[in-house]
Amino acid sequence: MDEELYTLIEFLKIPSISATGEGIENAANFLKDTIERTLGVKAYVDKTKGHPVVFSEINVNAKKTLLVYNHYDVQPVDPISEWKYPPFSATIDNGKIYARGASDNKGTLIARLFAIKHLLDKKELNVNIKLLYEGEEEIGSINLEDYIEKNENKLKADSVIMEGAGLDVKGRPQIILGVKGLLYVELILDYGTRDLHSSNAPIVRNPCIDLMRVITSLVDHEGRVLIEGFYDDVRPLNEEEKELIRKYDLDVEQLKTALGFKELKYNDKEKIVEALLTYPTCNVDGFECGYTGKGSKTIVPHKAVAKLDFRLVPNQDPYKIYELLKRHLEKNGFKGEIITHGFEYPVRTSVNSPVVKAAIEAARKIYNTEPQVIPNSPGTQPMGLFVHKLGIRDAVSAIGVGGYHSNAHAPNENINIEDFYKAIRHTEEFLKIYAKLNT
Repeated sequence: MDEELYTLIEFLKIPSISATGEGIENAANFLKDTIERTLGVKAYVDKTKGHPVVFSEINVNAKKTLLVYNHYDVQPVDPISEWKYPPFSATIDNGKIYARGASDNKGTLIARLFAIKHLLDKKELNVNIKLLYEGEEEIGSINLEDYIEKNENKLKADSVIMEGAGLDVKGRPQIILGVKGLLYVELILDYGTRDLHSSNAPIVRNPCIDLMRVITSLVDHEGRVLIEGFYDDVRPLNEEEKELIRKYDLDVEQLKTALGFKELKYNDKEKIVEALLTYPTCNVDGFECGYTGKGSKTIVPHKAVAKLDFRLVPNQDPYKIYELLKRHLEKNGFKGEIITHGFEYPVRTSVNSPVVKAAIEAARKIYNTEPQVIPNSPGTQPMGLFVHKLGIRDAVSAIGVGGYHSNAHAPNENINIEDFYKAIRHTEEFLKIYAKLNT
């Protein structure tokens, strides 16, 4: 077994569950030791208010600097009974490695690390590298913004490559030029100290009904957000973005099967892609109120709770959207509590930026196919912090080891060992090409 695969397996054996804290310190120290042994540079385990950040810098006195972001934390393993092998055993079976974190995100982290080592060994690394490995991505990167603000100078770079986008259903590498932003809120209506007998319904307000009424005021039947000013700052798609949407390869029936939903809002493929990638949304994640057990229980509940997320697109500002939301809720009679659980900025990098061009050209060479280039992910990661807080011009999510089979966040998470080695080679080519391109 070579050093690359051995290191990945040892890393996968370390639990690093950010939700519980299990194994976090061990994983961070493993990375520190691995960086220092493998790359021959100093690495640091930087404390935050939560889990630590692992940071290192490789300075080859180049003109350009690339920030490489990955996270070492993983999701919980529940339900444990559905795992084929123990989730931290890193078992190899039929060309695959089974382990929590194999796809998201430990495999990609180690692949990139060894690509840098190979170029250093050959004296072919011609771009300065800054490594930032976070330990809280799976719980919303809750302390990353504070860390970035306190370390602004040492994190400065020309471009950033985020955690890998992985491979699509046909095995083609995905190159994702940005992410949707996010505003996550919790709404609480609490009218009393206890639930009441429903005979009191004529004289007390029901928080379930009132909160449902407020929520339905936020969106219409088609899902268009009704908050005044919500769409004011949305940047229209430019021609290159429209072209990427037209080229996006998607099978509608296959998508329905993958999602497990019998019906989608749209039937047209291009409309589905446009909506998925470029429509801002208001979504109800959960609603809790009253009695839902067996049989009947006649009560007026005293409390109702709803959690909502807003996915945002360029140039929407999550903090401005929050102010618009508060104004809308007030106008619609909401007198409860609002708790925020996350603000993330949207990002969309030009397909013509050097970091994107390098990722595309390298993908063609290693995979012998055209990569799937996507204007932005329909989801969110902390890319916006690097763009908006650090002022890094170009950001891309690319070069990942996982695919549609990988079961990220689910039991039996896995990667193909072959895809791990391809990601190493993809990273090497990417770094060589990126170093040569003009900024």
